Amino acid sequence: MVKSLFQNLKAVGLLLCLVATALVLTGCEFVNTGVLNPKGIITFEERILLFDAVALMMIVVIPVIIMSFAFVLRYRESHKTAEYKPNWCHSYFLEGVWWTIPCIIIAILGLLTWKYTHKLDPYNKIPGHKVAMHVQVVALPWKWLFIYPGENIATVNYLQLPKGQQVEFSLTSDNVPMSAFFVPQLGSQIYTMAGMRTKLHLLATDTGTFPGLNSQYNGEGFSDMHFEVKVVEPEEMQAWYKEIKSSSKALDKGNYAKLRQATIKNPQEFYSGVEKELFQNIINTYMMMTNHDHHHGHGKKIEL
Repeated sequence: MVKSLFQNLKAVGLLLCLVATALVLTGCEFVNTGVLNPKGIITFEERILLFDAVALMMIVVIPVIIMSFAFVLRYRESHKTAEYKPNWCHSYFLEGVWWTIPCIIIAILGLLTWKYTHKLDPYNKIPGHKVAMHVQVVALPWKWLFIYPGENIATVNYLQLPKGQQVEFSLTSDNVPMSAFFVPQLGSQIYTMAGMRTKLHLLATDTGTFPGLNSQYNGEGFSDMHFEVKVVEPEEMQAWYKEIKSSSKALDKGNYAKLRQATIKNPQEFYSGVEKELFQNIINTYMMMTNHDHHHGHGKKIEL
């Protein structure tokens, strides 16, 4: 019996080691590419909120874990010196402790959440920094289109930004269900919806290449709807603009119609020119469809 128990404990220990190893490896990847390794002002603030929330919750969690073991040791059957109170059932002092402390923690967490929710509102400009550039984002099936209206260029699945300068994003979707734009190391997630314009403000504090993704399931190609974000020094942006403009490939109506079709693992593409008012026309198309459907009293299905 003892041998069997030992073997069972050994098997459980091995399983726990495997689980711990998997968690560590996964955690390392998350730390390297997620909010715990911030490369932007917004993500840095989000990490502060995360650490503060965890620290507050540990005020309850750690004592509960300690007491779980302490009670087992103190009130085990073989502990003959412990006082035996079979009729004990209530203590106003203890009730006050384990109700008051959690209530205080929840109140503090609520205030912190309220504060940071307004402070980190993606629609708000980042205080103390001028908007250096605007980027229009269109979620397509299953790829990302980035339009630089100030330079009249566009890219697919590749986004280049200047370090230390605020960027304002305008986002929408076309021919794909709702998507969610997210660069974990730079800032907040924001949804994109057909016929609507959402906004996001980011400011990168470090140069480098960071992963971006769609965090909202939207169909067959969801898992491959990624893009590359490269943050460079501001002076390097001008050289990159010239490089893109030297290409003869323009994002006209014909090329956009092809781009609008569903593809999976679409390669990076670069366009030296963009159809006039393309972003606004994409939004207007769905607004006109909605108005038409309301006028005729029925819905219209959008096919991929």
